[in-house]
Formats: sequence, structure tokens, C-alpha cells
Amino acid sequence: MDQFRFNKILILIGALSCLLLSTVASARHLLAAPVPLELTQFCSGTDNPTLCVDTIAPVLAGNFDPVRAVEGEINATLQKASEIAASISKQLEDPATAKEALDALNICKTQYDDMLDSIKEALNMVVQMNVMEAYRKMSAVISYKSSCDDAYTESPGVEMPFRQEATTLFQLSGNCVTVLNTIVKTTTV
Repeated sequence: MDQFRFNKILILIGALSCLLLSTVASARHLLAAPVPLELTQFCSGTDNPTLCVDTIAPVLAGNFDPVRAVEGEINATLQKASEIAASISKQLEDPATAKEALDALNICKTQYDDMLDSIKEALNMVVQMNVMEAYRKMSAVISYKSSCDDAYTESPGVEMPFRQEATTLFQLSGNCVTVLNTIVKTTTV
């Protein structure tokens, strides 16, 4: 078989594979449980409503409960922050990590340790129905994340290896802050 024909067959196989994968993904989406209208409304005021719905929907069962919804979003934030913190620790322990990155990683380790504490405290505050304090704790998460980002900005030539994950963390924590702020405004007015 000549090279030209072989390449055409490979392209055809690749295109068919992509089509099959997108069809399977669409079918899964269609088969997924419908999202309750209350959840869609709950997430509509956030900067990332799709992410909000996607992270909360799996933890809801039965009737919509805003407290469980907030807990779900905070838990998703905690999970993402835990993953990043583990990645930072692993990089700090790796002898192959560039010396130029160590300062930024050490700052981020401190920030993420504080962040994890703050998220856990926010979760505890939601359970106690202290939404205002939960709001403050989740707002602090964004500050900790920004301090870590700044450490990389101030380290010329050093790339943040978890930038995409940190962006998702920022979106999750922003969703929490928005939802908590909405609850605070509607309950204190």
C-alpha cells in the first residue's frame, strides 16, 4: 500500500473515531438525569453557572435543598484545592523541580494550606447556618489563590504547572462566594 493511501486511511479512521466519541458523549448527556429548575436558578447568578450545576447536581437527591447545594459547591472547591495542594507537595519533594520554582512553590504551599483550612471552616459554618462567616472564609480562598498566582508572576521564567487547575479552583470558589453572598443579601434584608 502506498504512503498516500495509508495516510488517507489513517485520517478516515481518526475522523470516524472523533465522530463516534462525540456521539457517545452526546448520548450520555441526553441520558443524564434532568437538572432541577431550582438548581439552574440557584446557579444562574454565578460567573460559571454550568460548572456550578455540574458540580452540585451529582450530590443532590430528592427535593432541592440550597444548603446541600452550597455544601456541594464548597466540597467541589475543597476537592480541587486538595488536588492542587498535593501537586505542590509532590513538586517540592521532587529533586528534578527547578530551583527557580522552589520559592513560588513554597509560597503556594503555605497559601494552599491556609486555603484548605478556610474551605473546611466555611463548610462547617454552612452546616451551622452561619452563612456570613462561610462567605468570609470562601472570600479568603480567592485571596490565597491570588497570593500563589503572584508568587509565580514575581518569579520570571517560572511557569505555574497547575495553572488550569487553579483557574477551575478560582471559578469554583467564585461560585461559592456569589451564592453565599446572595443568601446573605436575601436573609438580612
